[in-house]
Amino acid sequence: MPVITRVLITLAASAQVWAPAANAQAFKDKMVRSFCARAMASDFTKAGKTPPSGMVEFTCGCVADQMRAGASAEKAKATCTPLATSKFGLEASSAPQP
Repeated sequence: MPVITRVLITLAASAQVWAPAANAQAFKDKMVRSFCARAMASDFTKAGKTPPSGMVEFTCGCVADQMRAGASAEKAKATCTPLATSKFGLEASSAPQP
């Protein structure tokens, strides 16, 4: 097989690596939301509680937004947890920390 053919096949196979920045950011957001949701599910399970409907989506969306704006994971968590706790009517001491 000619070298150029192998190069083109390799480039075609790895095209996903060179996705536009918007796709890369969407992937990062999806990963942040996924990790956040798993952490919240684990924390609520350990606490023997069920999160209010929409709380996980709201909180993890907030965390993804904060991190996209440049905040660290800890700073995003510190910003979003009180917002979610207030929005969903939970006391800070009774809500597991994401």
